[in-house]
Amino acid sequence: MAVSPPPSSSSGVDPSPCEYDVFISFRGDDTRKTFTGHLYAALLRDEIKAYIDEKSLEKGEDISRALPKAIEESAISIIVFSPNYASSTWCLNELVHILKCKKEKDQIVLPIFHSVDPSDIRKQKRNYEEAFVEYEKRFSNETDKVNEWRRALTEASGFSGWDLRGKSEADIVKEVVKDVKEKLKYSRSNGALEDLRKKLEEKLELANNVLEDAEEKQLTDEKVRDWLLEMKEVKYRADELLDKINYEELKRKQEADSKS
Repeated sequence: MAVSPPPSSSSGVDPSPCEYDVFISFRGDDTRKTFTGHLYAALLRDEIKAYIDEKSLEKGEDISRALPKAIEESAISIIVFSPNYASSTWCLNELVHILKCKKEKDQIVLPIFHSVDPSDIRKQKRNYEEAFVEYEKRFSNETDKVNEWRRALTEASGFSGWDLRGKSEADIVKEVVKDVKEKLKYSRSNGALEDLRKKLEEKLELANNVLEDAEEKQLTDEKVRDWLLEMKEVKYRADELLDKINYEELKRKQEADSKS
């Protein structure tokens, strides 16, 4: 994909296990050349790999397949809600897929409310109401799809994010980039901890099998018995380390939940 170059150590952000750090969902006619364009540029300056359809879509690539794939391969999704966001079925389908990734993959979702009241999104008022009046007619035989879009808007509008009304766009861009960097660092450290835990569990299971097999054979060799005692001590310390890792994971999750 034609995005930013791989992150270097100067950015202060370690390489991501995901293809993209951030996926940006937005209504092009509303914010492409203004807020969203400035946000995308700021993310790239901080060497954060951001996906935006105009810049990241390869020539000849099927957009209907590329966008869901890009969402799935992103650590964070940023939704830029604007007055005409709901008038695009592309945006609404993106939103539904983003929420699916949040539920199934624990993807981080950050909403930004640009020139729109979050309550209008939550209750589908004003421009959002007008869009759904049209959808009720256009998709009269697909009420499940329309209701899914409604639920997605209601859910996403309740997430913690940024309301730009009466605020400096430049200041909000800086805040978003800073928050993204912090969340990426936390997500990656959590991922490394999870990998360590899994590897340790695998090694412990193997050690348990070896010890059980040796004890069943009732070995009499004194050196072998001494080795078994040492192995048991190593296993005990590894169990302690695993308990500490599990505790740290739980602590980090509680801290993240308290901030959300």
